[in-house]
Amino acid sequence: MKKFFFLMLAVLAFVACQNAPQRYFENSLEIETVKAGIKAYESQDWETWKANFSDTAKIFHNSTKGLSPDETMENFKSMLANIESYGFNDNINEIEMIIDPKGRTWVNYWNHWKGITKVTNKEINIPVHLTLQFIDGKIVQEYAYYDTAPIQNAFEEIEKVNHMPIEEKEANAKLDVFVNEFLNNKNSSVLADILAKDYVRYMNDVKDSASPEDLVSSMNVFFTGFPDFKITNPQRSSLAGNTIFVHWEMTGTNTGEFNGSPATGNMVKISGLSRLHFNGEGKIDEENVYFDQLNMMQQLGKTIN
Repeated sequence: MKKFFFLMLAVLAFVACQNAPQRYFENSLEIETVKAGIKAYESQDWETWKANFSDTAKIFHNSTKGLSPDETMENFKSMLANIESYGFNDNINEIEMIIDPKGRTWVNYWNHWKGITKVTNKEINIPVHLTLQFIDGKIVQEYAYYDTAPIQNAFEEIEKVNHMPIEEKEANAKLDVFVNEFLNNKNSSVLADILAKDYVRYMNDVKDSASPEDLVSSMNVFFTGFPDFKITNPQRSSLAGNTIFVHWEMTGTNTGEFNGSPATGNMVKISGLSRLHFNGEGKIDEENVYFDQLNMMQQLGKTIN
């Protein structure tokens, strides 16, 4: 009788275990969402990355202050501007989903992030742990934990290189080629020797280009609208702090489509000021351009409401 009693207890315990809700998963839609988000992050497909989050999601990266997906995305872009290549280790696939005792859905992810810095070509390798809470298929909270010291140290080295003094003669030679060959002769092939890979340009304090390729696309708008585009009478300052200021004049006749508007046939002449900073390798890594856009539009016969 006693043996039968213990047998029944064992059977009941087994049945109870079989009827208990599953709380651990190696495969799920949420896990696939996290994997897709990682791939989007690696390819800088920010729209796809952001689409995984709810509108009110909060992201905590080594912090108790939660940021929105948009704020986190801008932080990513700022950091990755100093990274040549990056990604997670494809050979590590530690990921799981759990349902906690309160019924909340979480996905845990472990991997190693590796990046190669621009300028210094230094490798950074950091273990990363992510924990993400899901509601109705969307991420509502993300927690990330990793050591930021290697990244900070690598970026400080880049900053030192970028501010190493360069020769004024070398800077002026690069500037001559930039103006005469690229701007005036539309020869973009010279940019590889003139612009840093992390080159950025601001036009009247608005970021216009985030790479040499962006600059070519931006200037093609002007080259198309003004086929005889020319920078004339450039007056430059002495090199100070790896920076040169250039006062310039631009002339051109609007015989092509410009910013989506048909040609007016009008000739324009505007003046402006550019601030160009050279990194420690003697390449331009930042340009700030200032000119009177209203004056240019008025010369084209455009009215501003």
